Amino acid sequence: MLRPLRGAIIHSIDSWLGRIEIAVVGEHLVYVGIGLGGAASFLGRVRLRDSASAFDRVLIEEAEAQLTEYLHGERRVFTLPLKFLGTFFQTKVWLKTMEIPYGETRSYSWVAGEIGSNSPRPVGGALAANHLMIIVPCHRVVGAHGKLGGFSAGMSVKKRLLEHEARYSC
Repeated sequence: MLRPLRGAIIHSIDSWLGRIEIAVVGEHLVYVGIGLGGAASFLGRVRLRDSASAFDRVLIEEAEAQLTEYLHGERRVFTLPLKFLGTFFQTKVWLKTMEIPYGETRSYSWVAGEIGSNSPRPVGGALAANHLMIIVPCHRVVGAHGKLGGFSAGMSVKKRLLEHEARYSC
């Protein structure tokens, strides 16, 4: 189901994780989340305005195809044009998180150390603000000693994503 919102296009996909919403503005994917209403809320908060175009629809179709491949265990890396909408620090955290290999996890402390932060706590805050779930695989970041830690879509979703990747990483 496609619907325009302030020039953005929001699309939802039914999956084994539940409903996944994606939003595109112009030539960039700007939102991926689980559940309904998150995309509209996010776009309203960041006050995105652009004009919907034919390219928007092509990108929506490509994003849906790549997410579907991921959910079927057929894709490990996404090749979509992304627009990060956060602070410099948040963007550093998200980019570092994207370097964590499929099927593996790293700790909040590891991410902090890799980006030159003295504390894992702000890393957790940056990951909580991740607006490109799955694409920026914040589910691969865990607490000390492998404890799952938090996840904006809920711990059961984080666990299911990690189990999914473990199943297909062999």
